Amino acid sequence: MKKYLLPLVIVMILSLCFGDLLNAEGSLIVKTIKILTEGNTAFSVRTATYNGPYGPRNAGVIWITNSQNQFVKTVKIWASNYRYTLIRWINNSSQNTSGAITSASLNSHQLHNITWNGKDYLGNNVPDGDYKINIEFTEHNASASNMGKYKQVTFTKGTEPVNLTIPNEAYFKDMVLTWTPVVVNGTLSGTVLGTNSLPISGAVIAAGSYSVFSGADGSYSLSLTPGAWDVSCVVDGYVPQILNGITITSAQVTNLNFNLAAVSNSDELNPSAQFIILNASPNPFSSQTSLFVKGHVTGNITAGVFDLKGRKIRNLASRDGSLLNWDGKDNQGRSCPNGVYFIKVLAGKQITSCKVVLKK
Repeated sequence: MKKYLLPLVIVMILSLCFGDLLNAEGSLIVKTIKILTEGNTAFSVRTATYNGPYGPRNAGVIWITNSQNQFVKTVKIWASNYRYTLIRWINNSSQNTSGAITSASLNSHQLHNITWNGKDYLGNNVPDGDYKINIEFTEHNASASNMGKYKQVTFTKGTEPVNLTIPNEAYFKDMVLTWTPVVVNGTLSGTVLGTNSLPISGAVIAAGSYSVFSGADGSYSLSLTPGAWDVSCVVDGYVPQILNGITITSAQVTNLNFNLAAVSNSDELNPSAQFIILNASPNPFSSQTSLFVKGHVTGNITAGVFDLKGRKIRNLASRDGSLLNWDGKDNQGRSCPNGVYFIKVLAGKQITSCKVVLKK
């Protein structure tokens, strides 16, 4: 017996640590994480008479069940004195109508439009998976041995939208179902570090048209829609980094750290300290900003304006050897949208950059 004691203790400890359980047979039951995507279902159905004794007068109900046909919620019921005729619904729901649209029986058949917000009758979000819309109606005094007409439509509640058009049947027509998930952004976060692993503040972290600056401790956080993103990190004095295909998952945090290398004065392709760009003025600007270059400069000064995606949108040239102006337009003369831009200046073999903000 003792030889089984240690393995059993280990399994119990692992069970406690990872939230798993042991069943009666001693097997490890692994808990699964339930995903609860928010959204809305819209469903339409037109009932048609079967020429029952009271037809076209009818009593009916629409309700939701899960993949195991367990009751979730009654959405709509048109029956008062004749609810007892809705045999399937009664057996499944115990006549629970919490949150349902209710009315008396109808004198004629009509198109029923209902919506369901993915919650049960208690108002709790239900896990993603297959769900069923149930429709039942009667035109006679139905019983367990002689029930009314019934239809069930299955769809998958999840992160992907659903659009179904169901073929007409004898008693159920014009059926259309849509599930529209509410897309919840994911979060990209991390830290920007530089020389000696010290945090860098003021770095621009960009993904598509979204961008954010790193804080004093080098940290950043960026909200993005789910998908694959190319993410860049740019800051003066450091070699930029671009990481491609970063996957963002809905309602989850993706950690991405940047470790930037400082530029070297001996590298002809990197910024040099031999000349200085003064702060752009004005900055932010609405119509024009100017940069004055001074220091040891040899040769002509040229410059380019780059957006946060690294695309060159404008060529600039200095007329007097030291002054650069940008009017907020691209090479085609079109006004650029508000945002952060980088002006990269080349003088001989020396290169450096300055960050400006266009705000009209």
